[in-house]
Amino acid sequence: MVVPELNGWLCAFGVLVFCVSVLGGEAGTVALAPSLPRPTFEGTPIDVRSPHREAYRGDGVPPPPLLVPAGTRLLSGGRAVRCNDDSAPRRDLALATDGNKQYSPSAYLELAPGVRWVQIDLGTNAAIHAVCLWRERPEQCVYRDTVVQVSDDPTFENGVVTLFNNDYDNSAQLGRGSDKEYFEDHFGRRIAGNGVRARYVRLTSNGNTSDPYNHYTEVEVYGQ
Repeated sequence: MVVPELNGWLCAFGVLVFCVSVLGGEAGTVALAPSLPRPTFEGTPIDVRSPHREAYRGDGVPPPPLLVPAGTRLLSGGRAVRCNDDSAPRRDLALATDGNKQYSPSAYLELAPGVRWVQIDLGTNAAIHAVCLWRERPEQCVYRDTVVQVSDDPTFENGVVTLFNNDYDNSAQLGRGSDKEYFEDHFGRRIAGNGVRARYVRLTSNGNTSDPYNHYTEVEVYGQ
C-alpha cells in the first residue's frame, strides 16, 4: 500500500521525469516556438547535388525542437542593422528585424552578389540562446556559405564566436565549416546560441542556388 503523501510525491516525481525527458533531459528548459509565416514554396524540391547538404525533411515537416532556458525572450526586434553592401537602400536594412517573416517582393532585404553580411546590434551584451533565420523564396533554394557569428567587437576582429558555418570549402574566408547546407522553408533555421555572451550578431552568405543575390526576410535573436 502507498500512503497518500507518498503517492502524491511519486506522481509529482513521475510528471517531473516525464517533462525532463520530453525537454531533452534538462530541467528549466523549453522548446523555442517562434511564430511562423505561411509557407511560400510549393512543389517538387530542386535537385541540389552536394555531399554537404542535409536530407530534405519533406513539405510541412518541422525541424527538431531547439531547447532554450525558460525566460528566454526576443532581443533583436527593431534593433539596428548594418551590412557590407553600400548599394543596399538604408531603409531596407530595418526589414531584417521588423518582425515580418512573410515573404513578399517588398518585405525582404536583398544584398548584392558575393560574400555579404548583415549585422544586428542588440544594444547591450546578452546571453544568446538562439538565432533564427528566414530566407524562404517562391522557388526552393539553398544559400551558400551561411555563417553565423557573434562578438562584442562591432568590427568582428576580436572575440568572435561562430555558432553556425556550412562553408565547407572556406570560400567566404571565415574558416572551413562542418555544418550542412539546407533547403529554405517557412520554418526558418534555428541555430543554438548555447548562452554565449555578445552584443553583435553577424550573418554571412554567398548567394544561393536560384540567383547570386543574398536575402534576409527576418532574423530573430533570442536570449537573456
